[in-house]
Amino acid sequence: MLRLINRLIGRHENTLPPFDFARNKYLVKKKWPPNLRALTEKQQFRFERKFKRRIKLKSERPLWNKWTKVVQWSLISFIVVYGVLFHDFRKDPMNPRPGEQPFEGLRQRMWGLLGGFYTHTEDTMKGTGGERGARRLVLPPEEKREGMAPTDVQK
Repeated sequence: MLRLINRLIGRHENTLPPFDFARNKYLVKKKWPPNLRALTEKQQFRFERKFKRRIKLKSERPLWNKWTKVVQWSLISFIVVYGVLFHDFRKDPMNPRPGEQPFEGLRQRMWGLLGGFYTHTEDTMKGTGGERGARRLVLPPEEKREGMAPTDVQK
């Protein structure tokens, strides 16, 4: 089964023998991990400070942090706007005071300002023709438009 998965992923089996640390021709300068009990207190402190700094620098991911903040603030903003402007608290079973809408005054003010901004009124939908959905006024064939020859008028 593992071979099938490796084959599907496209990786080949490793043909190298396992690494033998005893036969390594590149000797290490320092033994790792160091024996902290053998170090003096000052050396331990320096060692810890150096590696804490390195770990902190390695663990910082500025792009991840940025987009995490963007997503978090977007979710918070959406939930607050939805709760204040759209959620029906009267019918909410978790509302401690059923039948009461806590943001009614704010909603009325907001929709008073923005209510006509997003939708057409009936007059703009009907146009001057009076029928719903009429977009332009169709002139009778005997009327001539200014600047047009009589043959250009559509019937």
